[in-house]
Amino acid sequence: MNSTLKNHPIWDNLDRTFKQLDPNKIAIQHLQDCKDQINGYWDEDEFYEVISFTQKPCPELISSSLGLSPASVGNTHWLQLKFALTVNSSDGLEQTAHKEKNMLGELLLILDENLGVVDENWLIDLHSPYVLTRS
Repeated sequence: MNSTLKNHPIWDNLDRTFKQLDPNKIAIQHLQDCKDQINGYWDEDEFYEVISFTQKPCPELISSSLGLSPASVGNTHWLQLKFALTVNSSDGLEQTAHKEKNMLGELLLILDENLGVVDENWLIDLHSPYVLTRS
């Protein structure tokens, strides 16, 4: 027996649910709660006390997934949202219609069933001129 989920209504339901959640708003709120900085960040062998940004990062959803744990371990559900963090480059001298986006890194948020953040993972380009570090 071949079974497939290709045309299953679950995809329409998930799509509607994600649109209602407004993932970018969730990421913006998380960044505000963190005061647009990361406290305690490991990059390979180096630890940074604080990572901050010269401009407010703009999150853009790049992927999302739904997780289900087996009933034998509590039957919990979670959402995983992955965002690109960018800033618009500007020299401050003139406004252009097309602003170039500069990638700062990525933010991965794991949300519980109540949309509370239960885990976060940052991948930051420490060499970006828009990223400030303090060891």
